Amino acid sequence: MGEPVKQSEKQWFAVRTQPMKEPVAMTHYRRQGYEVWFPRIRKTVRHARKIKKVLRPLFPGYIFLHLAPEERNWVTIASTIGAIGPVRFGDYYPPVPEWLIQDLKQREAEEGFIPMPFDDSLGLKPGDRITVTDENNTEIQGIFQALKGEDRALILLDLLKREVPAEVPLAAVKAA
Repeated sequence: MGEPVKQSEKQWFAVRTQPMKEPVAMTHYRRQGYEVWFPRIRKTVRHARKIKKVLRPLFPGYIFLHLAPEERNWVTIASTIGAIGPVRFGDYYPPVPEWLIQDLKQREAEEGFIPMPFDDSLGLKPGDRITVTDENNTEIQGIFQALKGEDRALILLDLLKREVPAEVPLAAVKAA
């Protein structure tokens, strides 16, 4: 019997799921013994004069697996019900930084969602398309995620056809 895996050897990996099948994939990964994390936010939904709060994925179409080196059987992971497969670039499966997962997990409320604060005075809500203008008046397109303190915004920048998280001065952000 092998030695127990040290937590430091485990890494987080993003796995793409079929549309709206994150809970299905999560259930099947757990049945296989994987440690799974599915971050969600609470959204207000209005329909037919009714307002209710529902949980929605923070990253629609993605869940995260915490894998030791010997658990990284990418064929099994890709063929799990509800999943499309791990995020990869050719033969490279990039791990998600531990600090990012830990930061998000620390924000998670007991009810199982990550509160997403936003400032109504800006007219922005998580998921809105924005433009960031730097000191040279160069504009970059992105997606607003959340406020970080009083004067910074967490956004996803569209760089090289990839969404890259970044913190920018709130003064540089405007609705697209």
